[in-house]
Amino acid sequence: MNATASAAALSTAFKGSQSLSATEKSSLAGLEGVDLERATAQLMLQKQQEAVAFASNIIKKLNEIAMSVISNLK
Repeated sequence: MNATASAAALSTAFKGSQSLSATEKSSLAGLEGVDLERATAQLMLQKQQEAVAFASNIIKKLNEIAMSVISNLK
């Protein structure tokens, strides 16, 4: 995975974590008021946590690749 592909994947992940999908919205359709706000906030937090974990894994993998390349140069 090159840096451009990594950046594109991260960008897509973070954009996706900023809004609810149609499926998620339909699952919240029966809720109202405080319950709706709480469920929406919980879903958004979960999506953001998943995006951060995804980004962390990509950065970790890129670091491992860089360290491997460096060790092979020695």
